[in-house]
Amino acid sequence: MVKEAGYKPLDMKTWARTPYYNYYAHGSKGMCAMTADIDISALAKKVGQDKIYVPMLYAITKVINAHKEFRVGYCKENGELMIWDYVSTIHRVFHPDTETFTRVCTEWKENYKEFAKGAETDIKSGEKCATLNADEFPESVFEVSYVPWVKYSSVNMKMSESGKYLAPIVTFGKAEDSDGKTKLPLTMQISHAVADGFHIARFFEEVKQEAEKLAAQL
Repeated sequence: MVKEAGYKPLDMKTWARTPYYNYYAHGSKGMCAMTADIDISALAKKVGQDKIYVPMLYAITKVINAHKEFRVGYCKENGELMIWDYVSTIHRVFHPDTETFTRVCTEWKENYKEFAKGAETDIKSGEKCATLNADEFPESVFEVSYVPWVKYSSVNMKMSESGKYLAPIVTFGKAEDSDGKTKLPLTMQISHAVADGFHIARFFEEVKQEAEKLAAQL
């Protein structure tokens, strides 16, 4: 089982987003969702388009962990806001025979080889599991979905009506070649209480950069 991460309390008196959090978490309960095509040419060339899943999972998780706005959560002891020291990745293993999936959780590791080894072990575990969840998951997580069958242009799913779901939901789809580049659609959906379009746009750019860095290392 993936261990729970530590956390630090979030000081609402000094947090720049406090008025935005109050408005979006308790008022409009809005969310922000954006999709962009990400150039992963170098990574696809290095590992092959059919083997980008784990490398992309790593690049996404690394960028998520680089920014506090993507690690905001609620302390289960007192219900107050806090920031996780790190978040791990819940992702899905597809079962072609039943056309269902199993959710697995890969613990965050800065070292790519360690992360990839963990992800591959989790995927194998998920392949043998017929239930929705392969294990009990910690609260210090965010969700990733991979849709390898289509290069989509947008994704939209309804988030919690309570306005209290703060973790990012990330989706990426089928990579395709166009004009000499390999691109894939990448989507982030997150509560407006903790992030805006600026933060999502930066996420897109940094995932692209991390994919390029990873390609150079492999």
